[in-house]
Amino acid sequence: MIDEVHIVYSEKHKLHRDPGEVHAENPWRVESIISELKSSDLWSLVDLVEAPSPEYNTVLLAHSIGYVEWLRRECSKGFHYIDSDTYVNEYTCDVAASFATASRHAALSALEHGGVWIILARPGGHHAGKSGRAMSAPTLGFCIFDYTSIAALSVLDRGAIPLALDFDAHHGNGSQEILWSEPRVVHIDIHQWRIYPGSGWVTEIGERGAEGTKINIPLYRGSGDPEFTWTLEYVVKKVVSVVKPDIAVVFAGFDAHVEDPLTGLEATERAYALYGSYLSELLEANTIRGVVIILGGGYGRGLVSSFKSFVEGLLGLRKPAVVLSRSPGGHVEETLPIVLKKLEETVESVKSKGFKA
Repeated sequence: MIDEVHIVYSEKHKLHRDPGEVHAENPWRVESIISELKSSDLWSLVDLVEAPSPEYNTVLLAHSIGYVEWLRRECSKGFHYIDSDTYVNEYTCDVAASFATASRHAALSALEHGGVWIILARPGGHHAGKSGRAMSAPTLGFCIFDYTSIAALSVLDRGAIPLALDFDAHHGNGSQEILWSEPRVVHIDIHQWRIYPGSGWVTEIGERGAEGTKINIPLYRGSGDPEFTWTLEYVVKKVVSVVKPDIAVVFAGFDAHVEDPLTGLEATERAYALYGSYLSELLEANTIRGVVIILGGGYGRGLVSSFKSFVEGLLGLRKPAVVLSRSPGGHVEETLPIVLKKLEETVESVKSKGFKA
């Protein structure tokens, strides 16, 4: 059983804020999580770690220097919106770069020492592409730097294979764009179809030698625990058996919760406990060395309870309820065997080139 989680937190996240306090992505989200943890028995199992100073060379693992320089210029102007969704102020770049740096440090620590690292990152991450808006998205979707890609790419030069899992209700278009042609990083994305950013259909599988490593599970409005359970059983577990990853990098958005105001999915705390429990099983069985979890979305009352259930699952403190699984639909079932076959071929190709897999 896992007896401790390392949680990366910094008061600095509160510097990135909308002075009008009307934006959905706000300091309340992280502070509510910390408050709940402190008032529960979980707090005794938390090793609270201060986020490191920003290292902009780390940000360049995933983003172009032109994008980073543009953002820093925009941040220097003080509070304003850089698109219709996304605001910055004079602190935003350093705050985001600090959590990007934490993502790299956590990935390397998870690889070397094992364990669970949870990064309470703000602002958001997975919609930021290499040079900003990704895959024709209209905006950056509250995001600045892509923590998922930075964490995953950080371990490649150590010969390690990361698995990136994103269960935020919005498609991680930035992560997919950055990792699109990287055969050593498998990216599974579970999201609601036909909401922002509009990408993430099942036929988007990677290219240029990375075919099959980008796996999208678009869910229709109203999908919930049964579809999340099916995806875990028939997608995530199969991918783990094929890829045999060293670490998992999880972009843990909790906006698929039934009470989230920005989406139309109907997941409950049971689904998040199930995913946490599965990650715990992988660690207990030494299937993977460590897990890096990066806070994603969640903008309503379900955020805190879902996060807590997920952590309880990770720590083995909450036995997941039995949930009958239900396929997301023929669009996934028909395409999945083809994608998994492509994945197997890519893994064999990676092995033949001398990379660990």
